Amino acid sequence: MKVRHYLATIIIGFSFAGSVLFAQARKQVSYDWAPAQLAATFMYAVDDYSLQVTSTNPERVHLGGGGIEFASRRFYPWEIVETAQYFSGQPLGQKLIVANGGGGYCRNLKRWTPYVRVLGGMARTRSNDQMYLYTAPKWGLSVSTSVGADYQLTPRWGIRGVQLQNEYLPFGSRGSVYWSIGTGITYHFRP
Repeated sequence: MKVRHYLATIIIGFSFAGSVLFAQARKQVSYDWAPAQLAATFMYAVDDYSLQVTSTNPERVHLGGGGIEFASRRFYPWEIVETAQYFSGQPLGQKLIVANGGGGYCRNLKRWTPYVRVLGGMARTRSNDQMYLYTAPKWGLSVSTSVGADYQLTPRWGIRGVQLQNEYLPFGSRGSVYWSIGTGITYHFRP
């Protein structure tokens, strides 16, 4: 009987102390907040595959394109990111559409905001005469990692200084990797 009374007193004491500490911590903790951001990025990409288009030397696939991105920074410095990208290029007129979503980490340093992101989603590729990697347009899962830095010009507008991206797609016998570099403009939603 004494042991039960003793244990009940200890449990009640810890519960009371924990709730008091939690209430004090909630008053003292302040959460950073950053506005959501919309970005339009213009990108240049190179595929890791080489095609023997001429008899003398292989050619890499070079693609140009762009993307739209929305980054919710409600949980700053963590962000939730959605992107849609379109690329096209030569040889063989390849076209690539990618839609990704995932998370990232960013930090505001005066006017600069460097970031790193990991995204996953879907991709679709096709080419003229269906000669590149497959005989028909092909869908597949994509995994993308990117780093970059944005520069804030005004409270609402900024520029994307640079973005480097590595995108793995399951196309081809061993998959394909697209390295891309880009720049663009950003818009911050303010309350």
